[in-house]
Amino acid sequence: MMYQVTKTIIVCIFTVYIATYQVPVFALNWTLTPKLNIKQIYSDNINLSNNNKASALVTELSPGISINGSSPISTFDLNYNLQALYNAQGESGTDFNNQLQMNTKYEFIPNRLFMDSSSSISQQNNSNRQIAGDNISGNGNSSTISTFMLSPYWTPHFQNFADGEFRLTYSRVSSEQDNEGKNRLSDSNSFSQNINLNSGQYFSLFSWSLSFNNSEQSNQDNETVTFQNTQFEVKYAIGRKFNIFARGGQSSNSFNTKSDSSNNGISYTFGGQWEPSQRIRVEAGYGNNRFVTVEISPFNRLHWITTYSNNDIGLNTGSRWDTELNYNTRRTDWALGYSEDTVTTQQLLLEQQVLNTTNTSALFDRNTGLPTLTDEVFITKTFDLSFSFQSGKSNISANAYKTFRTYELSSNDEDVTGVSASWNWDFMRRTSSNLQVGWQKTESDGVDSFSDKRFNFSASVTRNILSHLNGSIEYRFVDQSSSDDFNQYSENRITANLSLTY
Repeated sequence: MMYQVTKTIIVCIFTVYIATYQVPVFALNWTLTPKLNIKQIYSDNINLSNNNKASALVTELSPGISINGSSPISTFDLNYNLQALYNAQGESGTDFNNQLQMNTKYEFIPNRLFMDSSSSISQQNNSNRQIAGDNISGNGNSSTISTFMLSPYWTPHFQNFADGEFRLTYSRVSSEQDNEGKNRLSDSNSFSQNINLNSGQYFSLFSWSLSFNNSEQSNQDNETVTFQNTQFEVKYAIGRKFNIFARGGQSSNSFNTKSDSSNNGISYTFGGQWEPSQRIRVEAGYGNNRFVTVEISPFNRLHWITTYSNNDIGLNTGSRWDTELNYNTRRTDWALGYSEDTVTTQQLLLEQQVLNTTNTSALFDRNTGLPTLTDEVFITKTFDLSFSFQSGKSNISANAYKTFRTYELSSNDEDVTGVSASWNWDFMRRTSSNLQVGWQKTESDGVDSFSDKRFNFSASVTRNILSHLNGSIEYRFVDQSSSDDFNQYSENRITANLSLTY
């Protein structure tokens, strides 16, 4: 743990130095916010077990700091907590957990050369069995995950002939051993190269584009995973509303699999696009990779785009759907989405934000939507429907989701279905309440088949005691039923919290 923390601190110091080494006119405007959270937590089932129930009182002390810096050419956001827990999981000892989220962006040459970086430290569930939402209770089913990403990129403009982006990315994901002395996820190093070129203003009726994407993820204890895709497109405009195009590409992907979901080779597609107005677009192509896309915006508040494809070459071969719908009114927002992708757990860990860098009072909770930690490549199909309503003093939101994962090597499946809702109400000056409810069902038909149903409810009241001091009290109930008796439990929890910022 200390080695990982030391590496992260060195990376942060280096990034801060790069971000601040500027001429005075571009000096960063810094905001440093020290913070301290003190919690007293009572759980009537600290072991999350029906057979070994025990109550416990857990004390949490979390000092931290939020650092934000900005200038015309750079941004720096860092949020760090040192979580100290006494009697966590009822073990009468003191545990320390580091939790970090850092994001930076720097512009070396105006409009030309940039660099992005990010880093995180978090604790995540090893598997989707007996999910714990934090580090307070459970059976040690977690590992500390550290991530780091560094990505310089160049955006050249070749006069009016072409515009482009050339990006190199290095990333690392490290997993600390769990309580059983096992690494559930390999330490991995990834290198990727991305090239995108688009024709410039000299090309009016005739235009073209070129993209090359290559990534190689080296896993310490398992296979090396390679994703590579190249695509070239030429397009010719016939009038203002119609154009024809031809696409060609090559896919070269390498990973262990027992399915036929990936197929390497050369792809081709010929088709056209019709756009009679700004509110409708229809595009279709035929070849060994085929697709139809319909995009509509009948009025300003509604936008909907849907694509059906049937590919012989590349990842996710066969039939595939992608759709995204957004609708908003003065007080409501609606969103619907469905997508399919082939990914690794390490990629998802690099993408997530484990701490909110803009909210200095934000505390860490585990991402219960992550897959079981594994080095396998898997296909994920995700459906999500969300709704939110805002009034003068209330904010109501609801969400329904379904995620289906198929693992390429073991052929295991995970099917996650859930709904959740929350209501935040500022019912009096400097005081607000929050109600949350959720239900989730997780099933697997693989070698280790299981079916779990999880219900959770929480109610809390938060009071702004002083300008820099907030207090809250929360009641939380969790009930999980399972096809495995060992994985059934219910827990009642009461938490009192004081949050101080300086």
